[in-house]
Amino acid sequence: MSNLDRLELNREVMLRLIKGLIEGEELNEIAQIISLDPNLSARLLKFINSPFFGLRKEIKSIVQTVAYLGYKNLKDYIFVLLTSSFLKTKSRDEMKNTIKFAYLLRGLAEKLLPEHSDEAYMVGILDPVKDEIGEEIREILEKAGVSEYVINGLLDDNSKLGKIKRLGKKLMELCGDLTSGKNVNIPEEFSMFTKEELVEICLSAEDKAQNILSTL
Repeated sequence: MSNLDRLELNREVMLRLIKGLIEGEELNEIAQIISLDPNLSARLLKFINSPFFGLRKEIKSIVQTVAYLGYKNLKDYIFVLLTSSFLKTKSRDEMKNTIKFAYLLRGLAEKLLPEHSDEAYMVGILDPVKDEIGEEIREILEKAGVSEYVINGLLDDNSKLGKIKRLGKKLMELCGDLTSGKNVNIPEEFSMFTKEELVEICLSAEDKAQNILSTL
């Protein structure tokens, strides 16, 4: 682990940043919030200049970083950083599985609840945080301006996103066999998906998780 990876992130700044991203504040304002935490700024510059993006020219400013990433990519990454700040004892493999799970939920939701696919990702990335800190997750997320839809998805397995989460856990167990070409009996719960669609969701989630993990 590099010295940069060991740096503590200011959780208050991250929560303020998430709120700003959710509320669609101007990108210049978003950049100013990020600049309040030099460690977060360094992490984001490392992220944007990683092989994941393959930029020909190094980006050196937070304003350029924010403009290049946009709201969605920046929000995704900030949630990964927030989660990793809570899960300091987890191994890299465990963090990779957390990120993969979040992308599986987004992939499933893109077909089942397309208007809530980004929120499904949030449920996936925050699920282990809920297990780690319990009901305190509600206060933290409310402070960050996260929707009740996401909070219910985390805390209520019978909510719409809670059901997506349960489906994602089953798919997580199936992905290895699906992507290795084994003959898999697809459970009835996945009847809205073809086998090819499930394989694509698994492969995409694995690839994105590996790429993001390499930047942490």
